Amino acid sequence: MFKLRVTLETVTRADGCTDWSVDYKKYQVLLGEPVRVKCALFYGYIRANYTIAQSSGLSLMWYKSSGHGDFEEPIPFDGIRMSKEEDSIWFRPTELQDGGLFSCVLRNTTYCMKVSMSLIVAENDTGLCYNARMKYFEKAELSKSKEISCPDIEDFILPSSEPVLWYKECKSKAWRQSVVQKGDTLLIHEVTEDDIGNYTCELKFGSFVHGTGFLK
Repeated sequence: MFKLRVTLETVTRADGCTDWSVDYKKYQVLLGEPVRVKCALFYGYIRANYTIAQSSGLSLMWYKSSGHGDFEEPIPFDGIRMSKEEDSIWFRPTELQDGGLFSCVLRNTTYCMKVSMSLIVAENDTGLCYNARMKYFEKAELSKSKEISCPDIEDFILPSSEPVLWYKECKSKAWRQSVVQKGDTLLIHEVTEDDIGNYTCELKFGSFVHGTGFLK
């Protein structure tokens, strides 16, 4: 049997189930784009993966609520737009009503452990290709080199994936020679004041996946 890993999360017990409350990782996605919500139990709470847990006779169940402490309902997976795949829920694509808290419960007749994950689904800001509340920030120094990464795309990279496209202020750009794309990163060899601004990466995965960062 696997062992628990020590964490700093708050633990409560209800109905004989160990509840690790809401995980620190928040999933954020733009409306209409895909997202994979992973059961955090397998990524820091227990020393086991989904296959080991399943072979030990444990079942993984999913529930959803609109907020912490609210009533949780079992999730009716349709297997098309929303599907349960091993230790995760996939949304292909997301809808606004998908936002909320998703709880995964690992249990059998003598064992029960639970943790919740937050999913936020948001629309682009008016006239833009991103939502300002969801962008990340990158610091750069003038005249120094800077590498900008396309965030949280590891679940969407396939051997047949098309190259990641980069936009600045939501517009395609003819990059100067000192700006080079390397896989899913954009390398600026010598940062100038003109380089400050919003950079959006785009990856095709059925529909599109976008991530936006502000270089300052």
